[in-house]
Amino acid sequence: MKIFIKKILKHLIGKKLLNKIFYENVPTLKSKDFKKWWVSYRDNTNIDNDLKSMVNDLILTDTFNNYSPLWNAVSKDHIKLLSEKGIDNFKQTIEKLHYWGEGTVYSQLLEPIYDDEILISYENSELSKKHDFCEIEESKEYNKSNLILLNYLINNNYQKYLDKLDESSFGNPIVFNYKNKLYSFGLLNSILEIDTLEKNINLNEFNSILEVGAGSGRTCSSLLKLRDNLNYTIVDIPPALFISQSNLINIFNNKKIFKYRYFNKFSEIEKDFISSDIKFLSPDQLKFIPEKFFDLSIAIDCLHEMKKIQVEWYFDKFDRLSKNLFFKCQNNQWAIFEKNKYNIDSYPIKNNWLKIVHEKCFIPNGYFQAIYKIN
Repeated sequence: MKIFIKKILKHLIGKKLLNKIFYENVPTLKSKDFKKWWVSYRDNTNIDNDLKSMVNDLILTDTFNNYSPLWNAVSKDHIKLLSEKGIDNFKQTIEKLHYWGEGTVYSQLLEPIYDDEILISYENSELSKKHDFCEIEESKEYNKSNLILLNYLINNNYQKYLDKLDESSFGNPIVFNYKNKLYSFGLLNSILEIDTLEKNINLNEFNSILEVGAGSGRTCSSLLKLRDNLNYTIVDIPPALFISQSNLINIFNNKKIFKYRYFNKFSEIEKDFISSDIKFLSPDQLKFIPEKFFDLSIAIDCLHEMKKIQVEWYFDKFDRLSKNLFFKCQNNQWAIFEKNKYNIDSYPIKNNWLKIVHEKCFIPNGYFQAIYKIN
């Protein structure tokens, strides 16, 4: 019946509008249209040279035409925000809605614990404080969400992480002050993810990590504060790549950083790349990295926002480059921008991968997490 209705509508209103009705519930922008916008925008706007270089290189890659139309639209908006509000405020202008920053009580992420009794002691002023780039009621929503999640972690034996971690001041974060330590929604979610890893694999045996779609770099930041010996590579598209690079350079000014740069073969950068503690690459540059270079690959809250062809491309790269994979996605993809829709059971797991865990999360609600050993 649904197919029949679509055929009728296709005849009446045309294929283009039909696709928008059935397959788009979020803003979208085709790669070719992003490219046109960028060429005009970069020439008429003051943009950081690192960001400009990243985007200029990105739009020339072979894979750019396959990029998510959702993230083309999001990237356009984020580039504008960075130009208007600056990198120094990204945690309030960008992270509060993306990179696991959507921490309002209107989100379903906290639904199972929303009504939990608050058992920890805190300053009442923390719930009412206003943040620079949020309206007062919006600020209160974020404050309450931070308190709810913090209360959950403290009452469920995550204290060992809370004792060692706190939010960096760079980026003007939305934080909750608890016992003179600052916690953000992103940091509290990172604790949940790191705990999943530590319960299911031995991180002491790992040295090199690849993370795809790292957002602000919050997972990298937390892991390196807990395990200083790790080598970490982030692969992302700009401006997210620029944001994580700026953020982590600021946090880890004692570490050697391999900033994003253009190169044609691994031998050009091998010595510098291997000797660096934190590295930044564009997706297209993964083709230059040697096989099984990474002990663990991570993909958190990003795969369900990619096109099917991109997801399959990344799973091929995980298979070639890594020995283990941890990924975390929505149980059922919320943002729809093409016919394909991912769910907990439809990701392209390889036959040679050994499942360690593949389960729904309690928090964040609506998500699942999976760990696989790649043989």
